[in-house]
Amino acid sequence: MEYDALILGGGPGGYSTAIRLGQHGKKVLMIEGDKVGGECLNYGCIPSKALIELSDAFSYLSEMPGVHYEAQIEMKTWQEWKWGMINKLTSGVEKLVTSYGGEVVRGKGMIENSNSITVNNETFNGKNLVIATGSVPSRIKGLDDVIYNREILDVDHIPSTLTIIGGGYIGVELGTAFRKLGTEVTIVEMMPEILPGIDADLVRYVERRMSSLGIKIMTSTKVESVTKGNGYSTTLSDGSVLASELVVMTVGRTPNTQGFGLERINPEMDGKFIKTNSRKQTSVEGVYAVGDVSGQPMLAHKAFYDAGIAADNISGINSEIDYKAMPFVIYSDPEIAITGEKTSKFSNVPLATNGRALGMNYNQGIFRVYVDEDYVIRGGAFVAPRASELISEISFAVEAGLTSKDLGLTIHPHPTLSEGVQESAEATYGKSLHFKSSR
Repeated sequence: MEYDALILGGGPGGYSTAIRLGQHGKKVLMIEGDKVGGECLNYGCIPSKALIELSDAFSYLSEMPGVHYEAQIEMKTWQEWKWGMINKLTSGVEKLVTSYGGEVVRGKGMIENSNSITVNNETFNGKNLVIATGSVPSRIKGLDDVIYNREILDVDHIPSTLTIIGGGYIGVELGTAFRKLGTEVTIVEMMPEILPGIDADLVRYVERRMSSLGIKIMTSTKVESVTKGNGYSTTLSDGSVLASELVVMTVGRTPNTQGFGLERINPEMDGKFIKTNSRKQTSVEGVYAVGDVSGQPMLAHKAFYDAGIAADNISGINSEIDYKAMPFVIYSDPEIAITGEKTSKFSNVPLATNGRALGMNYNQGIFRVYVDEDYVIRGGAFVAPRASELISEISFAVEAGLTSKDLGLTIHPHPTLSEGVQESAEATYGKSLHFKSSR
């Protein structure tokens, strides 16, 4: 039997491609060597956000004025709940794939050629091949005695002390979560600032919050070695040594291009990524690549989007990528959410002007909308609680070509955090209701 498409990888990019092709009436085979849902659903996005929810809930009341309480966490019980939740999601995703006629094979897939993959000593043939192998944690040579996201998210107790190598979004998210759970946290970052690549005036709100929580941040510092004995010892470039119960490496991720026979079809590469065109096609005819393995940004929702583009083109529908409103979220405290592009004309509405935020005991953050000379919305950046849930309004505005007045005239419920979106749009033309800019 020849399938319309063979999909190598069952993570966000792979299973989404399978579902989208199934919706087009195509016959697909998806190959997954571990768990359907991939790194994101099983070991990354979903469990890390569940941990953040736990830590936020645990610490929230302790910081609310006038509240006194005692609580304890049984991590083993929580982990059982977490895995139960994840297993429901993975089961649901697999059922969706098969409900559209897709087949799922578990095992290590090896590419034979652009139309064939061997799994468990059986060869499957397809008219098209979609590579959706995702990414793996980046490693630093010589630093072997460390743990990564999978291990730290699966701990059966709250560590007393934790050293985090890397001050990017993963390190900041994990460090904040474990500090709220009672862990003494030190973050070591080789760059001059944490969250490199994010505007400093956005990061400062998060950095202040981390400092108030008691997280120690060491920037412009390299890790020379990590040794494991009775706990861990981390030697730094300044000669100091950090002692901690655990050391977790969070220095980013690397596209997974090894160990599945990619060299047999030899697609053109773009650095470490498989190079694709605007239709997610590689340089090899009939071969597509989606998600992390195909380039930045390495985000699950980008993989979902890529999958739809690839599925369309495999199905004969001309479809091209357009990443102009690709949201990026850091689940810090407060959250940072960014979408679109920056312009020279933008608003800055303080979070402290939002009544709902103040009622939640939040007063540090900002709402920002970028517009062009015609007040067409080009992007946005929010630092606020639940900014992740607010940024999509700006992404939609960018996609739809809306102006800031369109958003300003849209009635938002009161009191809500979403009013900050409306007010930041109004502020671009000087008419914010609850904030008067001095600019």
